Amino acid sequence: MKKLNRLILFCLCFLFLLNCSNNSTNFSDNKQSPKIELFNQNSYAKFYVLNNYKDNEECIKYIFNFAKKDSGRLQILTDKNIFQFDDNIEFLEDTTKQRFSFSRSNNTLKNNSIRVNFLKNTPLSFSIKEKENQKQLKAAFNTLTVNTVQNFLDYAEKDQAKKQTETYTYLLLNKNNQQKMKVNYHEYGDWFEVEIF
Repeated sequence: MKKLNRLILFCLCFLFLLNCSNNSTNFSDNKQSPKIELFNQNSYAKFYVLNNYKDNEECIKYIFNFAKKDSGRLQILTDKNIFQFDDNIEFLEDTTKQRFSFSRSNNTLKNNSIRVNFLKNTPLSFSIKEKENQKQLKAAFNTLTVNTVQNFLDYAEKDQAKKQTETYTYLLLNKNNQQKMKVNYHEYGDWFEVEIF
């Protein structure tokens, strides 16, 4: 009986050590959550670095939710070497990495524009349904990517309908008619808010 208990204990210890060994060596298999940290700040903007960036819906939603909580101009970088700073002035060094720019006036949460640098611009074709004070844009995609987001933001920015009424809404739907994103313009297109679903 004692031998059986020792054998079971030995097997459990062996399996535990084997599991620990696999977890510590397979970093590529581990899912790491995105994390945004303040990198630099000057009179123009706050510069944040996003660690573990992936061009997917989860990461994009995380970025936009973070931006809702921090007023003023923001630059969210996927690599801290995108900008170099000299005497608190930023200089663009690397255009091959993703960055998200939130332009706001008077240190508010009111977006005047949002830019995502395209690494590869793939135009989207939207089918459009117009309602009172609203347009629904549908495109052939499943989940949000940077390209989808920027195409949608560009359409909303260029469209003149928002200037005809005090508030105007743009909805983005995927090919399965699921709402993925909403842009609400206020004050005749003067500023907007973004929501990712």
